[in-house]
Amino acid sequence: MSMGKAVRLKSPAKVNLRLEILRRREDGYHELRTVMQKISLYDTLSVSLKKERGISITANHPGLPLGRKNLVYRAAQTILKKSEYKAGLHIDIKKEIPLGAGLGGGSSNAGATLKALNQLLGIGLSTRELMKIAVNLGADVPFFLFEGAAFATGIGDRLRRIELPDLWYLLINPGFEVSTRWAYQNFVLTKRHFHFNLRGLVTTPEEISCLLWNDLEAVVSHKYPQIEAMKRMLVSAGALGALMTGSGPTVFGVFSGKREAENAFTKLAPGVRRRGWVILRAHSLPT
Repeated sequence: MSMGKAVRLKSPAKVNLRLEILRRREDGYHELRTVMQKISLYDTLSVSLKKERGISITANHPGLPLGRKNLVYRAAQTILKKSEYKAGLHIDIKKEIPLGAGLGGGSSNAGATLKALNQLLGIGLSTRELMKIAVNLGADVPFFLFEGAAFATGIGDRLRRIELPDLWYLLINPGFEVSTRWAYQNFVLTKRHFHFNLRGLVTTPEEISCLLWNDLEAVVSHKYPQIEAMKRMLVSAGALGALMTGSGPTVFGVFSGKREAENAFTKLAPGVRRRGWVILRAHSLPT
């Protein structure tokens, strides 16, 4: 196995089109029902072999931990135990997905690391075997090994593929992070549950807008009123609907097509940037 051999992978973000919290489990996790879709906002991971033992990580973002607190490190460490490879490896992360934003960047990076090392080291694990490793790294990690959009239950680890229409998004990120742990700890569980028929609601962007719901949004927006302000901006610019993704704080708007999303971007970008926020364009990845 030659040193310097490398694999480069794109690591996409995700949005939660719907997120319901059903109950808190005895192990501290929460039982969920969620609809997730990957989008065309990517980090890039380059994984290479090196002679020196150990795992080293570099990144273009100063806020990203580079050691054992990084899911990428833990993913690499876990899969190395499945191989006979005894030397070292280096992982470089080019971040485009905002940190702590509800977009699944860390989980996506971990999933990409599992795929890259499985390929690079010729371990030969199946997707199912990789997903068993992934669930021990984080609830969202299995989704990034899964092809297409998914309806997820359990802690987000039981995945069923669903067909969704092509969607165009604008995303606004206010530049601060929200702790996922804090959001879940402050969520007050009620007996209200929304049951929805996926087959009947997801054939057009207009019908997707009827699906949008996030149980964590009220918790986060109570502390951060920017959430509601960002949603209003997107809807006023023509979004069919707007929602906070994951535990936030990123908010996305769903548009009926590329032209409508581009027009809204042109309209909103100056005001968003004056506030010091970030506005991004993205579309759904093929299901």
